[in-house]
Amino acid sequence: MDKILWKGEDVLKITNGHGPSNWNASGVSIDTRTINKGDIFFALAGPNYDGHQFIGEAIKKGASIVISNAPVLNHENKVVVVNDVLKALVCLGKSSRERNKGKIIAVTGSSGKTTVKEMLASSLIDYGRIHYSESSYNNKIGVSLSLSRMPSNTDFSIFEVGMNNYGEISYLSKIIKPDIGLINNVGSAHIKFFKSKKEILKEKLEIINGIKPGGFLVLNENISINKSTNNLCEKNNIELISFGKKDETKNSLINYKYFPQGSFIEAKINSKPLNFKMFAPGLHMAFNALAVLSVCNILNLPLTNITKKLSNFSPIEGRGLTYDLSFQNKKIQIIDESFNANPESMISSINLLTDIDFYKDKRKILILGEMLELGKFSEEFHIKIAKFINKTNINLVFCSGKRMKYLWDNLSNDKKGAFAQKPEELIKQLNKKINNEDILLIKGSSKSKIKIILNYLNEEKLLRNIA
Repeated sequence: MDKILWKGEDVLKITNGHGPSNWNASGVSIDTRTINKGDIFFALAGPNYDGHQFIGEAIKKGASIVISNAPVLNHENKVVVVNDVLKALVCLGKSSRERNKGKIIAVTGSSGKTTVKEMLASSLIDYGRIHYSESSYNNKIGVSLSLSRMPSNTDFSIFEVGMNNYGEISYLSKIIKPDIGLINNVGSAHIKFFKSKKEILKEKLEIINGIKPGGFLVLNENISINKSTNNLCEKNNIELISFGKKDETKNSLINYKYFPQGSFIEAKINSKPLNFKMFAPGLHMAFNALAVLSVCNILNLPLTNITKKLSNFSPIEGRGLTYDLSFQNKKIQIIDESFNANPESMISSINLLTDIDFYKDKRKILILGEMLELGKFSEEFHIKIAKFINKTNINLVFCSGKRMKYLWDNLSNDKKGAFAQKPEELIKQLNKKINNEDILLIKGSSKSKIKIILNYLNEEKLLRNIA
């Protein structure tokens, strides 16, 4: 077994469980598809599955113990029974946080959370033992799971915090108890579940509720602090650190330039000048880097070394990763932004494509899936994106999804490539209209399934992954 993460007797006390205690665990799992030998398996029940159906499989794959809401015949020596499996996982996560003495960082925002988390992880790796949440584990289950997997001796741990309900960020922040909270930005993501963007801002600011006294709140300069947040900062001695592009902001982006080999960034952190290159394209990536530098400055780390780490950071799949492809004997470039989309991130991605002004002879093509979870604001936002595109140097736009019809109907005729209800229905038109040396950007909410287009194009020969 790998290094012991949890002892059985401790887990029973934490979860108020009943069962065997003479065991140790090296990890925590909620999914038998990825479970490792020595893991604790929490048999969570959800709307579409019940982990109790996979208890036998978990034990067969080497789980140290199973946390269940009922005894399991023939496996009594491998099962701890609790009243509520999810509550037990949350309790284990809370206990993990209490025993950890390292620096804890919580990242939230309407977009860029996962990228900032990954940037931070790669920046901190040379300065101590690190732990960070996998993928986009940013809800009650994901945060609790990530916390429960945190070794007790980490120096830096980074957690992503998401929301689609009132009070969710406050709840998660109180579990994480970060030393540093970061609000990367506030946009319209998940506005379907809220009355207005103002309410989304209010919810994001509630990350302050969990920040430890004497800690820090790092936030985009565009975020206005409300009275209650300001009062809580004063009461708990929490320092506000802003980043952005205004001259008066201590941590600011002075200049940004995108060129074929990457981006050149000129910034100042705490009024100290920093110049560096990044191979993660886009102005939004520059601001992500600025947020990371702001956190690292709080941690008193050498910023010139951090910029070297940022220079080597590669975008994550679906979040700016760029490919050169051979497609039907045509050389094309694809920028993959297919992981998710909201109005602000859509505009950022379009700006990334329009910033490529050094290829005068190349066409710029958008392939867009619909933006979801916008509720009653959906038509308004899709039309807004169309009007924004009409003012740019984008050559062609391909759209799929019923909500994208709002955007399509408001596009300039000369920019219309093709529209279809389903992404796969666009493929025939793409085959006809893609030319040699075109640059394509693919963007849409993950449930729009726009990634089908990327997968189709990727079936052709991949020349190289360039970022």
